[in-house]
Amino acid sequence: MSKMNLPEKEALSAAIEMEKKGYDFFQKTADKTGKSPAGEVFDFLAAEELNHIKAIESFNREYLAGGKVSAERTIEALKAGKPKKAIEQLFKDLTESTPVGGGDLDAYKFAMDFERKGEAFYRKAEASASDPNAKKLFGFLVGEERKHFKIVEACLAYFDNPEEFFHQREGWHLEA
Repeated sequence: MSKMNLPEKEALSAAIEMEKKGYDFFQKTADKTGKSPAGEVFDFLAAEELNHIKAIESFNREYLAGGKVSAERTIEALKAGKPKKAIEQLFKDLTESTPVGGGDLDAYKFAMDFERKGEAFYRKAEASASDPNAKKLFGFLVGEERKHFKIVEACLAYFDNPEEFFHQREGWHLEA
C-alpha cells in the first residue's frame, strides 16, 4: 500500500481533534443540563463523538502503519454504535417535559454551528482526498455531521413551536 499523502494525514489528525472538541463540548453541556431533555440530547451527541473518535483513531493507526484499511469496516463500526431508538427516545422525552431555558437554547445554537463546520470540514477533506478509503470515510462523516445538525435543528424547532414540530413530525411518519 502506498503512503498516505500529507493532506490526508493532516485531515485525519484534524478530524480526531475536531471530534474530541465536540465530545468535550457535548459532555460538558450534558453535565451542566443534567437529566433534562437537553442533557439527554447532549449525552447522545457526546456518545456519537466518542464513537467517531475511536473509529477514526483506529482507521488512522492502521492507515499510518501501512496496513490494509477498510473504510467499509470503519463505517460499519460507526453505524453499530448508533441505535435509531436513541434518537426516537430523545423526541419522546421532549413531549414529556417543558422546554429548557435560554442558556440551553444557546448551547443548541452553538452545537448546530459546530456540526455545520464539521460537515464543511469533512466535505473539503473528502474532495481533496486521493485515497479511495479516506475519501469514503470522509464522505460518511459528512453524513454523520449532517445527521447531528438535523437532530439539534429539530430540538430547536420543538422549542420554538412545539405544536408545529409535532404536526410536521406526524406528517413525516404518514409519508414514510
